[in-house]
Amino acid sequence: MLKNRNKIVSILMTGMMIVLACTISSEGGLNEEEKLKTAVAQTITAKESESQQDTLQPLPTITVAPTDTQASAPTNTPQPCNKAEFVSETIDDETKFNANTPFTKTWRLKNIGTCTWNTNYELTYASGDKMSGPATQKLPQNVAPGEQIDISVNLIAPASEGTYQGFWKIADDNGQFYVNNIWVKIKVKPVPLNNYTVSLDAKVAEGGSIWSNGDMYPGDYGVGDAVGDFGIQTFAAFDISGIPSNAVITEVKVDFTNFLTLGNPFGGLGCLRLYPDPYRPLSMGDYTPPPVTGANVRWCSSAELSAVSVESDLADYLQSRLGNPYMAIRLQFNEHETDGDNGNDVLGFFVMSLEIKYQAP
Repeated sequence: MLKNRNKIVSILMTGMMIVLACTISSEGGLNEEEKLKTAVAQTITAKESESQQDTLQPLPTITVAPTDTQASAPTNTPQPCNKAEFVSETIDDETKFNANTPFTKTWRLKNIGTCTWNTNYELTYASGDKMSGPATQKLPQNVAPGEQIDISVNLIAPASEGTYQGFWKIADDNGQFYVNNIWVKIKVKPVPLNNYTVSLDAKVAEGGSIWSNGDMYPGDYGVGDAVGDFGIQTFAAFDISGIPSNAVITEVKVDFTNFLTLGNPFGGLGCLRLYPDPYRPLSMGDYTPPPVTGANVRWCSSAELSAVSVESDLADYLQSRLGNPYMAIRLQFNEHETDGDNGNDVLGFFVMSLEIKYQAP
């Protein structure tokens, strides 16, 4: 920029000198100062005209034609060998069933992979509530890509009220799972219960007495102490196989009123107690020296033993034994094994009975 300015000044000075020379010769009537001003003005005017002529004209705008853009071909994502698409199912979630009702769950799937599903592919139980279903089950037919199949499994609603859900998978013939998210979910309706009452007598062939000296007397229900100061304990078993395992025990009445007394067992030995004792079969090793805890029933006099009583602890014990053929008990005096008088202080039972109330379907 500075270089151009110096060039312009140099041209101006040269022009002024030329004009001055010409003016001096032609304008003889002007004084020196006027001649100089006139020369400068003429020089500037000439230079402005020259500058306007040297101004560059703008270049025309060149418009470039648009380039055609080629659309790229879509990328094809390869499908896996085994892939399933869910289509439909039977048995909607939380469908209600009565207890123990058989039903069939079916899933309809579409093969959207590239491999054919063959009959070595398996439906497999995975987790949750199995509902009596199989561990595995092979596909019933081949399924080519694009085809559909109904996969069914036979199940049974559980016996108790509630919500149940089981999960299943499908594996190929190499054991690789490719379906992991199918399930069956149902509700079991409340089971209506009926009231029942049953009376049970102790089975003579299943019980008897054991003495502290090791003697055993099957079928003899005696308890107390005998001549020789031997302790005696009685063992009895009640056949409960006729009570359903899903029953609810509501009441147990104890009727041991059919007995006789020798001596004074309550006076010398304390209180008679009934203990849970699943002994069977009876053996000498079943004798249990006192003191012992955990009694279900206690009688401290002949008057108490002569009354039929409702015993909740015995009902709980019976509830825990349901599903077994017998409920077995032991009778013994717990304060003293013997009173030391070398006499018979014994209670002898002819019949021991229970009246049981329960609810069951």
